[in-house]
Amino acid sequence: MKGTCVIAWLFSSLGWWRLAQPETDTSQCQRAEHPVTSYKEIGPWLREFRAKNAVDFSQLTFDPGQKELVVGARNYLFRLQLEDLSLIQAVEWECDEATKKACYSKGKSKEECQNYIRVLLVSGDWLFTCGTNAFTPVCTNRTLSNLTEIHDQISGMARCPYSPQHNSTALLTAGGELYAATAMDFPGRDPAIYRSLGILPPLRTAQYNSKWLNEPNFVSSYDIGNFTYFFFRENAVEHDCGKTVFSRAARVCKNDIGGRFLLEDTWTTFMKARLNCSRPGEVPFYYNELQSTFFLAELDLIYGIFTTNVNSIAASAVCVFNLSAISQAFNGPFKYQENSRSAWLPYPNPNPNFQCGTVDQGLYMNLTERNLQDAQKFILMHEVVQPVTSVPSFMEDSSRFFHMVVDVVQGRDTLIHVIYLATGRSMWYRLRNE
Repeated sequence: MKGTCVIAWLFSSLGWWRLAQPETDTSQCQRAEHPVTSYKEIGPWLREFRAKNAVDFSQLTFDPGQKELVVGARNYLFRLQLEDLSLIQAVEWECDEATKKACYSKGKSKEECQNYIRVLLVSGDWLFTCGTNAFTPVCTNRTLSNLTEIHDQISGMARCPYSPQHNSTALLTAGGELYAATAMDFPGRDPAIYRSLGILPPLRTAQYNSKWLNEPNFVSSYDIGNFTYFFFRENAVEHDCGKTVFSRAARVCKNDIGGRFLLEDTWTTFMKARLNCSRPGEVPFYYNELQSTFFLAELDLIYGIFTTNVNSIAASAVCVFNLSAISQAFNGPFKYQENSRSAWLPYPNPNPNFQCGTVDQGLYMNLTERNLQDAQKFILMHEVVQPVTSVPSFMEDSSRFFHMVVDVVQGRDTLIHVIYLATGRSMWYRLRNE
């Protein structure tokens, strides 16, 4: 979020709001008549943090042990009290002059040649954070309770984007592996989902292969069971009638160790499927561009904000997906194109009910040469992941939302899902009965 301000935190006490009464007709629970409240109306319950010269508050994470909020802004890291957003510690993290000059010499502007924080992850008592560092990305491990204490510094290449304009996502597993989806090079032409750190070998998606990733914009990532899931939007390689963007869910096995001869240093378990969010009708109206997600782990639900293309009429929708529906799509047939002149056709999944392989002495016991050949060419799933309801849970014309958070509170007779939506300039929230 750009500008001189701004983090707004809604207190958990907002959970007592009962603006949505239980519906007797459950079909009405998905309609747009649910209460909607604007940012201005909830102003009395908001707290705000500002810091001089600090802009682009783009990364937030929590230290649950100390009940603190850690924030990354351009050239700054902050620790804040979770209760009222009061400042505990501010640490400046700027690029050195030599790095800035090298950035200017490559044709980049003063605005671009700053350190934009793009990775901010808590691991025990440490904070792992990465910044663009004037197109020379760098990562540090810091003491969480004192951000000036830097334990080590490593290259941010393949862990953090070079450009502040490139979207990225990253997570750390309990085993210490870092999964990052970002651009791997200076011009941003080599996007990848990449694993590093930890004890498992580094792996990435295939390089310069549009059937794996085609100019993606990465949105989010989650560590769920045996898999790491990634959500993004990209140019649809399977769409033959002009250029269009589709939203995707992708996953890899966390114990993937790459191939032998084929797919060496490359994922052998990477799959992706299209997410559908549309207004139904004789001619459906599609919201193709995923902007933000929220994983409601206790209910295995993925909430997503989808918008129209920037060159079309502005519109936004919230669609909700069951994790089981996403998993089911990965069990189904693939969508496969034999060559550039062939049609995209369904191809039976050679390994239905796919499970992550077992690792023994550095080799998959059940990974054959045929498995590697299949993994190299079968990437895209044929089935489209459908949302929980045919009508989006929320639709708004003439607006584009870019951020969301979901909370579940107990109403008088039912659970209520509170959805917070932000455009960057304002925030709305709405209620959805479960």
